[in-house]
This record gives sequence, structure tokens and C-alpha cells, in this order.
Amino acid sequence: MRVVGVYREAEFSPGKVAADAAILDAALALLASRGAKVAALSPAQFMRAERDGLADVVLAMCQSEAALEHLATAQRRGALVINPVHAIRNCYRDRLGAVLEAAGVAVPPGRLIDTHGFVWSDLDGLALERGVFVKRGDLHAMVADDVRRACSRAEIEAFLSDFARRGVKKAYLQQAVEGRVVKFYGVSETYFSIAPAGFELSSVLRGRLPQAAADAARTLELQVWGGDAVVDRDDFRIIDFNDWPSFQTVRTPAAAAIARRVLALMAGR
Repeated sequence: MRVVGVYREAEFSPGKVAADAAILDAALALLASRGAKVAALSPAQFMRAERDGLADVVLAMCQSEAALEHLATAQRRGALVINPVHAIRNCYRDRLGAVLEAAGVAVPPGRLIDTHGFVWSDLDGLALERGVFVKRGDLHAMVADDVRRACSRAEIEAFLSDFARRGVKKAYLQQAVEGRVVKFYGVSETYFSIAPAGFELSSVLRGRLPQAAADAARTLELQVWGGDAVVDRDDFRIIDFNDWPSFQTVRTPAAAAIARRVLALMAGR
């Protein structure tokens, strides 16, 4: 089995280049120990190598449009791609909120709007006095100012103007909800954990949150995933979801789970 890992582009991995690379390297090492022929490539190297169609499996952390086009070609040639191109794009904010809401996942209300030329009626249904998070509406946050909490119209207008000046055409406004923010990590059918490691979910949420996250991953068509949830006693809301997190605090078990999932999916073929 020929497995290619594609690193995430540095611009999509602010402050986490080494951590992102480490989870991919760990998963590839475990697959190599099971007899796979593995290679770890930059997106540019992958785009050159993909023309030869040599991979049976592609573990893809890349996110640029150019790399995703080559990834789509690998899929059409029959390679198992984790995560597939449409799943990666489903995690862009211009799709994510609507997809999760339509699937009935417990998420806060949100609105995708233009950063200029919007009207306030676009935000009907959001309680501005309770706070809203103003997030860039294309990719995930790449700098601190890509996600900011606003509690007034003036703050919302200022944040949208800043996005517009930076060339960000869409923003996603998400209702703020109260509670403890926890991160979760998963590999479909194989692995789930939350961080911080010592945080105890209620007995109700120990079943509900992992199931909701797995349902969301299935809807988004992800195999390797992570996200954030706000937990308040026996209630929760998923506030973000992404493909291929760094798994920084749980790298060893996550890498093992990724390797197991690859082997299981290939065996199913």
C-alpha cells in the first residue's frame, strides 16, 4: 500500500506548523510499521507527484485551492483520500454553519453575510445584546482578529469594515452562548476525546456530545476531525468543526486511531 501524507500550508497553520506536521508524521510512521510504503510531501511536492498517480492513500492536511484541485484528481483516479475534498470544503465557514444546522446538529444560530453592503435585517433572530462572534466567513481563523466578540452594532460594523479592508468578503456571525469551552477530537468509528484532559462531562453529555460530534462528522463527510463545543451542565452547543486538527495533546492515541481507520477503510475496499 502506497500512502502519501500532504502537510498543511504554513499560511493555514498559524503557530502550529510543527504540531500539524507531527500528527501526520506519527500516523505515517505507524502505517509504515504495518508494511505501507509512505512519503510525506509539501503541497507543492504533492502537486508535482500526483501527476504520476502513485498513491493508494492520501492523508491530506492541505487547504489551498491549487492543492485541493490535485487532491480531487487523486480521488477520481481511485485513491482513498482522507479527508476528501468536499469534506475539507464543508468545513469552510461559508458552508459549515448551514450544513450543520440543516442536519439538526446542536449549534448556535448564525448568519453568513457580506462584509459590506449588508442590512441589519440580515441578523434577525440573533440577540445582539447577548453578544455575537464575528468570524471570517471563508476559512478558519488565521490571525487573532479573525474571530471577535461584539456586543453592539458599532462593534459589528467596525469588525466587518476591518474584514472588508483586508479583502475578506464574507463574515459569519454566530450567537454567543454561555458555558465552558471544550475541544474535542475524533476519528470516525475509531476514536473520540475531549480537552482539557481532566474535564469531566456530566453523565448525560458523556453519551450525547460524542454522538453529536460523530453525527456532525458524518454529515460533513469527514474521517479525521475536531472542533469546539460550549458545555453548560447537561446542555451543549457545537461552535466550530474542522478537518485534521493537530491533536497536539492526544497525538499518540490519535495517530494510532488514524492508522487503524486507514487500514479498515482499505480492507473494506
